[in-house]
Amino acid sequence: MTDNLALWEKLGKTDPAHTKSFSRSGGFKGTAIKPMWSYKRMTEEFGPVGQGWGVYRPEFQVVPASEGEVLVFCTVSIWYQKPDQIAFGVGGDKAVGKNKYGLSADDEAFKKAYTDAVTNALKMIGVGADVHMGMFDDNKYVNAMKEEFGEEPKTSEPKRSAPKNDDARNLYSTLQSAMRLATTKAELRAWWQISANVEARNRLSSDWQSNLREEFIELGKSLPEGHPEKEAA
Repeated sequence: MTDNLALWEKLGKTDPAHTKSFSRSGGFKGTAIKPMWSYKRMTEEFGPVGQGWGVYRPEFQVVPASEGEVLVFCTVSIWYQKPDQIAFGVGGDKAVGKNKYGLSADDEAFKKAYTDAVTNALKMIGVGADVHMGMFDDNKYVNAMKEEFGEEPKTSEPKRSAPKNDDARNLYSTLQSAMRLATTKAELRAWWQISANVEARNRLSSDWQSNLREEFIELGKSLPEGHPEKEAA
């Protein structure tokens, strides 16, 4: 017997509370680990960043793509326990993307590529291995992890009735579709502030609310400003 998997086993289990679902064009869906959770796990295992683990200076590469789009790639190496014990990771994003309104720059593309590269390096030593191995596709496994990491303590405060399963998905899909009908930032903000939509969002789980807010922010980046005087009061 060897202990080659000892570190992998320590870092490989992920708290579902620190994950979120995502979807991409083409119908691909998956689970992403929140970066801060990965950093916390490294700190728990090795100590503060800069002392027990760290990231060497990143290298960026900007690549022109078709139709005016621009890609940015980042390569990093992370060290742990000692400076010469390292793992590499590569990440990427679009610095300039194209949508139906034309080209749009993303001033956080370098940060996203860097974060992607660091988390890809961390998974090489096992951080969040269960997510990357597809184990979060199994509801039984996710429930087991929820029990292992512990549920939030119950309080005596009354809670809103939250939709479950198919009802929740339908509510989320309805809100998502309605939000995507906005053609300007002004329309998008007005839709977001409508009291009925606020109430509906509050019935979703915190993760789904977070996903919807992230899409709201990303969608706003691609829309023209519009006319503020048409926004809802």
